[in-house]
Amino acid sequence: MTALNLVGLFLVAVMVPGAFARGGLPSCCRKISDTQVCRDRLIKYYRQGPPSCALHVVVFVTIKGKRICADPNKSWTQDSMKYLDGKNRHAQKLGTQRKRARCFT
Repeated sequence: MTALNLVGLFLVAVMVPGAFARGGLPSCCRKISDTQVCRDRLIKYYRQGPPSCALHVVVFVTIKGKRICADPNKSWTQDSMKYLDGKNRHAQKLGTQRKRARCFT
């Protein structure tokens, strides 16, 4: 191997563990939680699944930054997703109206 290849391998070996530690690469839910949180404490959600992660789950993020791995088929999960979608849609609408008002003044 050339010296350049060795330097490249060394950099990868040093940087990858650091990226995992800082959350640079996604961390997957390993089990589904039974925890149900008041919807007002949720700020967003995203779906997790293959090929990145083994489980199909909905991951909710709370105000405090905690992750809750929820079963996508449960009614609590679906209701909470609808709630957050409606909340975000309403916030986007308000932001658009404000931008338009600024443009015309």
